[in-house]
Amino acid sequence: MVKSRFLVIWCSMLLCSGELHAQPRHWVDSTLASLTLGERVGQLFVVELSAVYTHVDDRAYQYALEMVRRYHVGSFILGGGNVLDIPVITNKLQALSKVPLLINGDLEAGMTYGTPWRRSRGWTERLPAFIPGGGTHFVSQMAIGATRNPRYAYELGRITALEARAAGIHWSNSPVADVNTNADNPVINTRSYGEDPALVAEMVSAYVRGAQGAGMIATLKHFPGHGDTREDSHMQLPVLPFDRKRLDSVEFVPFRAGIAAGSKAIMTSHLALPLIDPTDRPATLSRPILTGILRSQLGFDGIIVTDGMRMQGITDHFGSAEAAVAAVEAGADAVLGIEDIDKGYNGVLQAVRSGRLSEERINTSVRRILSAKAWVGLDRQRTVDVDSMFTIVGAPAFQHISEEISDASVTLLHASRPTLPLSRSARLQLVTVTEEPAAVMGTDLLDEIRPFVASATLARVSNETGSERFAEIASAAQQNDVIVVGIYLSVVAWKGERRFAKPLDEFLRSLGSSPVPVVLVAFGDPYVLGKLPETSVVMTTYNGTFLAERSIARALTGRIPIRGTLPVTIPGRYKQGEGIHLEPAVR
Repeated sequence: MVKSRFLVIWCSMLLCSGELHAQPRHWVDSTLASLTLGERVGQLFVVELSAVYTHVDDRAYQYALEMVRRYHVGSFILGGGNVLDIPVITNKLQALSKVPLLINGDLEAGMTYGTPWRRSRGWTERLPAFIPGGGTHFVSQMAIGATRNPRYAYELGRITALEARAAGIHWSNSPVADVNTNADNPVINTRSYGEDPALVAEMVSAYVRGAQGAGMIATLKHFPGHGDTREDSHMQLPVLPFDRKRLDSVEFVPFRAGIAAGSKAIMTSHLALPLIDPTDRPATLSRPILTGILRSQLGFDGIIVTDGMRMQGITDHFGSAEAAVAAVEAGADAVLGIEDIDKGYNGVLQAVRSGRLSEERINTSVRRILSAKAWVGLDRQRTVDVDSMFTIVGAPAFQHISEEISDASVTLLHASRPTLPLSRSARLQLVTVTEEPAAVMGTDLLDEIRPFVASATLARVSNETGSERFAEIASAAQQNDVIVVGIYLSVVAWKGERRFAKPLDEFLRSLGSSPVPVVLVAFGDPYVLGKLPETSVVMTTYNGTFLAERSIARALTGRIPIRGTLPVTIPGRYKQGEGIHLEPAVR
């Protein structure tokens, strides 16, 4: 029943994808001809949508309505919502819009919109312990890079697309095509498949084929490449000293592969390349980079969408009107998340009326956007059947693949003692380390590991934990056979520099001299391992999801093979490609 339903969805998406159905040029031409200048300008804007239920008189809904009726926007980007509210709200907006809307989302780790539910004290044991609440969750792209298996990148794209399309989402801002060659990169990090351009290219190509084969627009980002920056472009404008030779050998490799695979969109980055464009303009606003290189030299003819225009790499230097006009002048087709939509929209409109931008230039971008809408089938069907979601989104078959990928990504980097697999008689002290207090971290690790050892207790610490509490934990840990310390640090936009408070730093440094074997697991940023002492066992999962916790528990107890290999270099400690392989234990 479920498989047959997937087959119907799959076939219908192939029909609308352009693989089996000729692009309806007549619809594109007639729609373009029917639009006023103001309506055509509106098609260039992608604005935020909070897809959470509200009354029609609520400010959030009225804002969305204004975007459709006053500014004629072409697309919405989801800035929040849950898996059921998204199709209900977008269906309503689709019915109100003159031109069907593209619904865009940041789906790097799958169609994960939803509110997880976890059983708390007082609820009957008949209820499940945990429900994700949305679509299928996946591990980070770097975790997939650690598997060295492009099939997993393909499945990430395919499953994300099937679930997204069922929920009314047509366009994802993924995959990340950046090559993360800088260990201090504050914004890409585990979002990248790795530091080897060839590996990243292979994974990017596979993702595009999986996603677009199932009818979702894939977006390569962040052109011309954000993997070797020390600054977060959400907070400032990175300036990179790269020439064309360097870009061709590193940054452009995955983008070329993604273009060859047929990617229908590419997102720009807010960074400057003075050796390519001496004006030091962000790539998003640079005609030599977007039109000169991406269009003319790399041959890309799909949608060029800007990165979020609220980021300080733009707003520190340009107002909304100038930023929107300059982006279109540079070659962008879609302006995403402008800080002031009224100024941005009217700025572009005025630029056309004054002759700074030609109507032909606007029409070229609108035609690309309308063609993308036809490619996903919006010329024939705008809305989705909410009931069908229950047989598609979060399907057990999809979750099984997600768990398989997570298990395959676990990477063992050091093992100086015969600590693994843990014996059934082992007494464990689990410690989770976060930057801020986190009540759920470690829960799935504890639940998954407890039946396979003699005992396991969990302590949670953070940057806010005091010295006295660390002393208590250290004392209790010495009464156990093994200490498992999970470091939950992941890159987050707008975050800035990561710092450890003194008590936490002292606790982490004490692990290297512990008389009890310590298993150190980087749940998230693997580069942190280069800044901590090397303990008895060192592992990484490249993400701190419940999937990673369960995979680590299975790996520690010998229930799965450990096969991951490091897709990046951890300076001064481990080289790209390292990884100790262990077979499952006979228990």
